[in-house]
Amino acid sequence: MGCNLKNRKDIPPGEVPGFNRRTASDNIVREQVIALLVLGQYLLSLVWVGGTEDLGALLSAMVPAMPRGLFFGVVFLPPFLTLGISLFARKFLGGSTRLFVCHRANLILLLFGAALTAILVQAPFVFESVLLLSSLLIVMTPAFSRGLYLGALLFFFLGSAWAGGWPGFSWFDIGDVVLTTLVGLIMVRFRFSDRVGRYLTRRTMEEQHRQLKETNRELLKANGRLQAITYVDGLTGVSNWRAFDEGLEGEWRRAMRGGTPVGLLMLDIDFFKAYNDTYGHQAGDDCLKQVAGSLEAGVRRQGEMVARYGGEEFAVIFPGANGDALAVLGESLRRRVGALGLTHPSLPWGHVSISIGGAVVCPRAGEDRESLIRQADKALYAAKEAGRNRVVIRKVP
Repeated sequence: MGCNLKNRKDIPPGEVPGFNRRTASDNIVREQVIALLVLGQYLLSLVWVGGTEDLGALLSAMVPAMPRGLFFGVVFLPPFLTLGISLFARKFLGGSTRLFVCHRANLILLLFGAALTAILVQAPFVFESVLLLSSLLIVMTPAFSRGLYLGALLFFFLGSAWAGGWPGFSWFDIGDVVLTTLVGLIMVRFRFSDRVGRYLTRRTMEEQHRQLKETNRELLKANGRLQAITYVDGLTGVSNWRAFDEGLEGEWRRAMRGGTPVGLLMLDIDFFKAYNDTYGHQAGDDCLKQVAGSLEAGVRRQGEMVARYGGEEFAVIFPGANGDALAVLGESLRRRVGALGLTHPSLPWGHVSISIGGAVVCPRAGEDRESLIRQADKALYAAKEAGRNRVVIRKVP
């Protein structure tokens, strides 16, 4: 056929058991519906016949050798058994492969039960209606449906011949039953193909969604790495000059809107060139890393930022600071660096130290952040001139 019908071979082998379980679970619900429809059809037929004819006489004429109790048992037992099996399977076998067995048992009960009822009442439409309902609602493999439908059809014909129902059937009735069975088989084939196609489509969409999520995660990681490259100093791990510049610009604007001060500390490692010359560049890099780590550990308030300004120079942004608070922070950072105990023979005190200059400014219209940097630089110069390893704070009115 030119329809490119799907079959179970299109499903990856490892997923076939799961596909079977889910399909069987859905089928069991639909088989309950079919069983209820069949019971409703039988009951309505009994009510209608009982209202127009003598039901006892009619049954005696159709099945003279069968007791009425046995007749009703044969007719009503298959749909009731189907309901019972379905309820049991849904309650106790929710995730089991035995659902598949229950689903097929239901189909056999429904089809052969309908065929037996059609034989007894000599009404082929009873069998045909259940066969078409099953083809329309139930998903089954074409191979299984062929065996089931042809077996039920053969049972119907042989049973009708044995029960003596053939004389009441015309060739039209026989052809109608055969044609209905063929139509049912075609419906099953398309129904199964549709189920497999929808499963594969959903699986493809889920896989694409998973890949999209994975791609998004990789993009986020890449963006994080890019941001780290852009805003983090590669040697020390603290913010770089770009991050400092943008951070100070943001705090400056915020302070201008709110009328609050901005504090800035400029820090310089004392005689760092002499340290490099004495111990080498690798030791110099290690010194920068340790000093940066100590500074960052000493800055804890929200909004504060430690950045490597360039070379051996660092900067600390302190939003909302006054001169006293900035001096306290500067002294704390100076002590922390001294506590590292990094030997520096070129200094009188014998260890690595930092000189710190700070300034506090309340931004005003017409001023820019460069004025704060200039004032902090002047304070740093004053700290160096005063002998280094100290803190000098300038408060600009």
